[in-house]
Amino acid sequence: MQLKALDSRFQTLVEHLPYFNLQWTREYYTVGQFSVQIAAAAYMPEMAYLYTPDRPETGIIQKVELTETIKGRFIQLSGYFLEAILNDKAVYPTYYASGSIPASVVAMLRRYKDDIPLLTVADAPAIRTDAAVWQETGGQLATVAYTKLKTVQHSLRCRYNYQANTITAEVWQGLDRTQEQTVNPFVTFSDGFGNLTEVDASTDTSNYKNYAIVCGQDQAENRKVAYVDLSGGGYKRILYVDARSERWDPDKQTEAEYLAGLQQIGLDKLLDYTIIINVDIQAAASGFVYLQDWDLGDLVDVIVSDIGLTMQARIITVREVFKEGNHTIEIELGDKKLTQLKKARLIY
Repeated sequence: MQLKALDSRFQTLVEHLPYFNLQWTREYYTVGQFSVQIAAAAYMPEMAYLYTPDRPETGIIQKVELTETIKGRFIQLSGYFLEAILNDKAVYPTYYASGSIPASVVAMLRRYKDDIPLLTVADAPAIRTDAAVWQETGGQLATVAYTKLKTVQHSLRCRYNYQANTITAEVWQGLDRTQEQTVNPFVTFSDGFGNLTEVDASTDTSNYKNYAIVCGQDQAENRKVAYVDLSGGGYKRILYVDARSERWDPDKQTEAEYLAGLQQIGLDKLLDYTIIINVDIQAAASGFVYLQDWDLGDLVDVIVSDIGLTMQARIITVREVFKEGNHTIEIELGDKKLTQLKKARLIY
């Protein structure tokens, strides 16, 4: 994979940056990241970005480390992808949203992106989603966008156009490649198909909640309360959400819109308490072709017969490693696995 080193004004410093080890981690529901090892002699302090024509992402060089071994002196460059620049901005003053989440996120990006250089925001995709009412005060721009878009299985990306020297932020969604649809060629990862290698599959119900009680402003009998019921009429696993910081401004919202916003907060919180279904695999060389048959964000079928797992899942992470002439690809499908620390925070 070719890397170009750019300076802070996106001017090319090195057309083909030589490297020894490159880790390129693409994420769907959060900002991705990279790490690359180069010879110390190849490093220039003016380096600010790493651009590649081979992937949609552009890396921001945020950390520079020097190491010296018997093999020589090396520089490790690492950082997040270009979407991270949106977190330089905060959602303030309060943003009141109403309508489809992709459209309201686009409007939010345009309002709060402020003076980010070269950046324009593309129109929302013409994909219908249910209307939602929500408000945000103080959150980092990219983080808020990713959180809201995840509720409708959409994502955010910033694409740098090398020729035009522009950055375009856009809301997008991966393709549906399941066998239930007929528009795109289907993709199935299955042990029966022989395209699952080094499988790590798990299901985790330890933090599952399906019902939220969301308490907004005021106290006692005057307190504004909304409910979110995802139990389908079954057994309720209840989550209490304290949202007293969400203020109702009658000049900007009706009471019904305020309560709908509390419901959206409940839906967002319940995303952290879903049944976690996660499959980590290495893509087999003889299987479907990366970037041709499937890509980050695509919805695919997954079958792991040993644990009786059959599901449709999005490809939420693609970890690529380039080292010593070899290229390995690891895929994560489903939901992010919870660390023990994360579980503790959720339970308590």
